[in-house]
Amino acid sequence: MPFARALAVWLLVILAAGGASAGAWLMPPGEGQIIAGAAFSGSSRAFDSHGHLIPVPSYDKFELGAYIEYGLVDWLTLVASPAYDRIRQPAPALSYNGAGESAIGGRIGLYQSDGLVASLQAVLLTPGASFNSAIEPRRAGSIDLRGMIGSNFTIGSTPAFVSAEGGYRFYAQSQPGEWRLDLTFGVRPIEKVLVLLQNFGALQTGASAAFPRSSWDKLQTSLVYDFTPSISGQIGAFLTVAGVNTGRELGPLAALWYRF
Repeated sequence: MPFARALAVWLLVILAAGGASAGAWLMPPGEGQIIAGAAFSGSSRAFDSHGHLIPVPSYDKFELGAYIEYGLVDWLTLVASPAYDRIRQPAPALSYNGAGESAIGGRIGLYQSDGLVASLQAVLLTPGASFNSAIEPRRAGSIDLRGMIGSNFTIGSTPAFVSAEGGYRFYAQSQPGEWRLDLTFGVRPIEKVLVLLQNFGALQTGASAAFPRSSWDKLQTSLVYDFTPSISGQIGAFLTVAGVNTGRELGPLAALWYRF
């Protein structure tokens, strides 16, 4: 497959980290991808208001989701991501079992060359359990607006790429919004294997009684293997490395991709 198209396919893995985003690249018209992913995290630690880890009641969180992306025209890619969350924590805290933060929207291309691409994305997200942990109350619906830029290059003769996304998430019900910054580096050491290193961050500048000022920074690493030209599998792990008033997530993830 052409290198630019391959980059678009590789970047879809970002879904597994919980974001409705596939990087700056657009899908070719009439082509698409479906990804089914799952992640599990469990923790008995959280970051306090000073960024220090403290013990908290243990909780387990299971996330199951699908990501659907389809190239409608050259300049527009449609995206959708239904999700399911299962969160368990001891009483008196509330557990949750039901629809997770799902999204629908689109990505518009602004610029594309052989080595550089830029785009804008807007998605509407349904209410869902907090992305950070099970500690916070349920989040309201939101609109996520972000700018994206990506570049492909080679390290010696090895194909690689970087992608950066920055934007803001506006929540309903007067809940404070969040600045978002996602970074990805990918490299293919051999033809059928993609190595991904990713960083996901959020900063909530406003505050309320239910949602105190908070931030988090998560690292994720994963491997993707191409079984066939249309089917790939991914395994990896993630860890919240820093934060303020947020839970520490740690656990594995897996995803299966189907391209059409």
